[in-house]
Amino acid sequence: MSGQRGDSVRVIRGLPPCPGPGRVITMGVFDGVHKGHAKILIRLRKWAGRMELPAAVITFDDHPHGIVAPAQRPPRLATPRQCLAAMEELGVDEVFLVRFTRRFSNIPADKFVTDILAKRLKTRRIVIGRDFVFGHQGRGDSALLSRMGRRLEYKVDIVAPLRWQEHVISSSGLRRLVTQGKVALARQWMGRPYALHGVVERGEGRGSDIGLPTANLRTVHEVVPSPGIYAVQVRLRKKEWLGLCYIGKRPTFHQWGPETIETYIPGWKYLLYHKRLELKFLVRLRGERRFPNAGLLINQVKRDWAQAKLIYSGRKNKKDIENIAQ
Repeated sequence: MSGQRGDSVRVIRGLPPCPGPGRVITMGVFDGVHKGHAKILIRLRKWAGRMELPAAVITFDDHPHGIVAPAQRPPRLATPRQCLAAMEELGVDEVFLVRFTRRFSNIPADKFVTDILAKRLKTRRIVIGRDFVFGHQGRGDSALLSRMGRRLEYKVDIVAPLRWQEHVISSSGLRRLVTQGKVALARQWMGRPYALHGVVERGEGRGSDIGLPTANLRTVHEVVPSPGIYAVQVRLRKKEWLGLCYIGKRPTFHQWGPETIETYIPGWKYLLYHKRLELKFLVRLRGERRFPNAGLLINQVKRDWAQAKLIYSGRKNKKDIENIAQ
């Protein structure tokens, strides 16, 4: 069985036959690994511990809609590396990372259960969300799994959706929150800040010219918060600093221009070009604005920084932070 191991999770490409007494399995896209996913993975870990079997996840290298309905493929909230790290934190032992192809999508649901879940992976228990579907044209569901389980000698555990106030926590809902700039609420749904990874590249140097040097981030992330100013935690080589992140088209300096992601770390004196950064979004401080001159922009950034420090120090309560995020 080929695969690679992180600190504790084993990543297996595809769905090869696996030796051993069996495993407890869940299946799904798990984009963003939010608290709704965590509820399933915690249940998975619980059963795996009771049965003394590996806790395994079957997931995909891209969203299945990219093959079966390309026009409906949603942008990814997280990179595969981020998803694997979150699963590892929740105690997953094995991740079967499947390349979703047209051929894979054509496997009938009952054949998938018999040939892959039962024979190849020796599944002893399946933990799934209530609305989960699988197999050709999505014809497999919890009812099919339960019926076949009686014959194939595995059990099925169905997990109800997790709600935040009146909303079901979901990847689609989380995408809306992030793209609306509601990163404080997104953090509540995820249990951790929404984060972007990327490499610092050279910009125009306007920030340095006015005494506000910024790191310009080039990222492969498909879901980026809406334009505005954010308080962020900046991570570099396992160390973190508080900073301000600007997302927008720099209307003070350009009538039209490409959207940029720029991060200001007050007091930072070192070059960051070509360094890999992680930005953890804490709260949106304000929207994008055009200032008549650079001096007014500098004064506003100073006020933004004071507000970010106040929030980070914990002197503002939860309600204050949520109000700022609107």
